[in-house]
Amino acid sequence: MFLAISTQKGGVGKSTLTAIAASYLDYVLGYNVAIIDCDYPQCSLHELRKREIQQVSKNSFYKQKAVTLFQAIGKQPYPIICSKPEEAISTASEFLNKESQTYDVVFFDMPGTINNSGMLVTFLSMDYVFTPMYPSRIVMESTLAFISNIKELLATRKNLTLKDIYLFWNRIDGRVKRDMMDSYEKIITQLELKMLKTMIPQLVRFDKEQSSYSNEAIFLSTIFPPDKALLKGSNLEILMDEILTITGLKNDQI
Repeated sequence: MFLAISTQKGGVGKSTLTAIAASYLDYVLGYNVAIIDCDYPQCSLHELRKREIQQVSKNSFYKQKAVTLFQAIGKQPYPIICSKPEEAISTASEFLNKESQTYDVVFFDMPGTINNSGMLVTFLSMDYVFTPMYPSRIVMESTLAFISNIKELLATRKNLTLKDIYLFWNRIDGRVKRDMMDSYEKIITQLELKMLKTMIPQLVRFDKEQSSYSNEAIFLSTIFPPDKALLKGSNLEILMDEILTITGLKNDQI
């Protein structure tokens, strides 16, 4: 199944959530996961993986932690393949055809702007898209306009792969007024767009990577699952359960 956590605006946390979601599904729940990083040319998740490999090699604590993890789950870190956005589907197909094992989920980390026909084709080739949003006027105007246009396409063209799009609140902190969120949710309802029930809070841990020089618990990683102690209060488990239920991927591993 092809999934994307995608938005039209940068800084809303799509790449971070993609990495954390992939690691949680693969290392905690036992799904076989891959990422096509088509946020070209920076390919931030592909670069994160390279940084992590270097850091693990320099830190005996993380090195042993990695050995213990991969012996326990019986597999290596999930693959992350860098690709140009317009070539992402063909890259994914070539990768899947060459692999001996089957993959339950392929995440696509897309650019912040879908500004050409090739990128639009990639977007429409997903099975489901989950769009993080933040209640600011700039973010919401861009997000709702784009998603509304996509929903119109879905309504008029029945041969598209994309089954549905779900919006959800991300990086919400105590400074955000609930009445502002309620106002946007009313607009979303009027536009007949769908929303997840789960809201992700603004927490420093979502940006907490491993370090070469410390043994701290980590949340954002492509090599390790989110630390159990840090999962509390993150709503990640609830979010993933909701996504797995919607997509039909939920199974006895949960």
